Amino acid sequence: ATDELGSKMKMAATAMVRGLLIACLLAQASGLVAREHETALQAPQPPQAPQPPAAPAPAPKAEPTYAPAPTPMPMITRMLKPILGNRVAGMGQHQWWVVIRTAIGWAVLLYGIWMWTWWLPSLYFRMYDAYEKENIDGRTFKQYLTYHFNYWMASGGISAMFQLLVIGILTLLTLGAFIYAIMMQDSPVRGLWLCTVWAFAASVDPAVTAMEGGVGMIATFGGLVLLAVLLTTISDFFAEQQRKSNEGRDPIVEGGHLVLLGLSSQTKQFLEELAICEANNAPKTVAILDTMPKSEIEEEIKRQNTKTGDLKIVCRNGLPSSAADLWKVGADVCSRIVILDEPSLPRDEADAITFGTLLTLRGQGNCGWPHGGHIAVQCCLGKNVTFMNNLYPGKTFVLSGERLGRLMVQSAQDQGLCPIFNAIIGFEGDEFYSSKAGDLGLAGKSFQEAPFWCEHTVPIGIRDSSGTYHINPEKSYKMKKDDEVILLAEDDDALVPLSKPMMDFEAWKMKFGSAKFEEADPNDNEVVRVLICNFTERGYGCAILFALDEMCGAGSECDIFCSLSEEDVMSIIKNAEEETERCLKNLKVKHIHTVPQHQMTSRHKINILQLKEYHFQFVLADAALGFQKADEQTVAMIIQMKTLLQESSPDVKFEPLVEVCTPNATLQLELCGIKNTINTISMMSKAMALVAIDTLAHGVLSDLLSATGNNMDITFLQDYLGKQPLPTQITFVEVAAMVNRAAQQVVIGWSERNEEGEQVWVVNPKNKVQPRAWTAEDKIVVIKDV
Repeated sequence: ATDELGSKMKMAATAMVRGLLIACLLAQASGLVAREHETALQAPQPPQAPQPPAAPAPAPKAEPTYAPAPTPMPMITRMLKPILGNRVAGMGQHQWWVVIRTAIGWAVLLYGIWMWTWWLPSLYFRMYDAYEKENIDGRTFKQYLTYHFNYWMASGGISAMFQLLVIGILTLLTLGAFIYAIMMQDSPVRGLWLCTVWAFAASVDPAVTAMEGGVGMIATFGGLVLLAVLLTTISDFFAEQQRKSNEGRDPIVEGGHLVLLGLSSQTKQFLEELAICEANNAPKTVAILDTMPKSEIEEEIKRQNTKTGDLKIVCRNGLPSSAADLWKVGADVCSRIVILDEPSLPRDEADAITFGTLLTLRGQGNCGWPHGGHIAVQCCLGKNVTFMNNLYPGKTFVLSGERLGRLMVQSAQDQGLCPIFNAIIGFEGDEFYSSKAGDLGLAGKSFQEAPFWCEHTVPIGIRDSSGTYHINPEKSYKMKKDDEVILLAEDDDALVPLSKPMMDFEAWKMKFGSAKFEEADPNDNEVVRVLICNFTERGYGCAILFALDEMCGAGSECDIFCSLSEEDVMSIIKNAEEETERCLKNLKVKHIHTVPQHQMTSRHKINILQLKEYHFQFVLADAALGFQKADEQTVAMIIQMKTLLQESSPDVKFEPLVEVCTPNATLQLELCGIKNTINTISMMSKAMALVAIDTLAHGVLSDLLSATGNNMDITFLQDYLGKQPLPTQITFVEVAAMVNRAAQQVVIGWSERNEEGEQVWVVNPKNKVQPRAWTAEDKIVVIKDV
């Protein structure tokens, strides 16, 4: 109430000051308008030159008389006479010039009055209101104004300088005109004209005497010197402020913004994903802190053609583990801090840097930084996830991408799994939302009943009152009023309760009887032979080896094709085994083909591989080469492999799992007939952007990316039917009933055919009661317990 009263009093005082100032100016001007009207329209009389003595008049002569020539009518009079009539018929060129000059003069004066009595005060109070709303502790309003002015100057460039010049000229002319009018009791329009002449031309009248002209020239010269000194001082001041802003030495005065610590190869994807977020609480200002100079950070972002949309990007130079540098980017008053992985560093070193940053943030003040936000962290080693969470409990939300190795193996077995996973993360398409069970009308119902009460969403889990996540909970779990149901939905408008279920599940179950899930082709414990290309220390090669070891039978073999030596490869694998405290049991690395980096795409080198003998091929991206170079190498290797396989064994299918770094590589591979691709950098960037906006995504993704949580799978519907025949027409509600009846799984989508007859994947079909044709080749997508 006090703040509201203070705000009203401030508005009333502002209006009063404006009114008094305008009244004074109008009172002063009203007495001068009459004089302007009376005197300005009079044509000036030329000075009378001295007349010589009159000579005797000659005798008059008879002269012929002629009628006087008519005075030409000014063009503007001819144009306005049809509109204004005879009132303007007698106005000459001089009178029109005075009228136009007077109109322009008053227009400029009124604009200057409006600028100083309305626009600038309104801008000032808007900035002050924004400063109070952001509640930026430890920063004064002066610092807030200085920071935003410097940012405007740095980002506006020539446009900002031109606006300042216009404001300065308008202020000088308006103020000078009214001072002249008050002091000389003359028209402010005449004062405006004289101020313009004095400001832009010499102040010496050529008609004055030599003495007065000399004094005027000396005064003018002195004024120019003083003006030059003043301009130099002002220029130096602004140059220093600009230098501070360009070098990133001035603090950021924002509130509720997002702080991104470190500039990595994932920054582009992260910023682009953040730019398309339409959540109400999404920050629109991103502060980047990196050891690189500010200008180089900005240049790198531009060089990558980062599509930032409406995001305001502010860069600063400093150490992420330095409290002073963290304060410089507003880490104490921000709403989110994001720490991304740097692929160019060894895993242990990257995590060690993150440890130091988290400790610095935790040690600030009584409750650590940020005061009212959270920290999203990307961890390199899965074993460090729990340690990072415990290092700064309550504010740290950690994700690790090691589970992507298992996802890549599953996608090699079931084509299409990677695109499906990519579809449910990020801000395009369906996202994770939550709503109270009571608001959805699900309180007291079991989770098995939930799908039939959600018309436009797919329920996948529960977040109970203690904050614990239960993804794919027990079917018998009774939802409480305060439990939050986690759903896949297109937007929050889809979270609406139904008055009755779309299906009576119990009646349907009694009609068709019970059934048990039996996977016809589980792809587990099979003896396989695998090829991994571009094996590196920071890549997903080791994660793929461990996932294969879990999912394949004893006696499986793996060949590695890379630029590393055999000793280096075995050292990397041994180090990974020690870090994860596990060893390869079912899978054996049989051959390591070492090839020089510049010959990785050579046909004769790739030809040493027995491509037709491999059940699965994984072509990874060597990100150390740079995204563009890595993709060029990957695409070239795929073309060579496909050509060699078609020449030697045209009947063998070539369906590798290919890791890419850019969307352009995905399009190029599609032209080659390769559609099973995964962009791990983009995928983790999307996941981190989701966690940065809402911690709900952390609970879901932690489970889906955990080695002990749930995972996604592509299965056939007939595996859930038991003795029930496969239907030819079916709805998504009926599919959900069949899965609920037979297994501890959640169905989230299915396959469809596009106009070209190609198989596409649809997550969360919007019309769940619309029947569609079903064949034995169609599949469903489920979340199931590992």
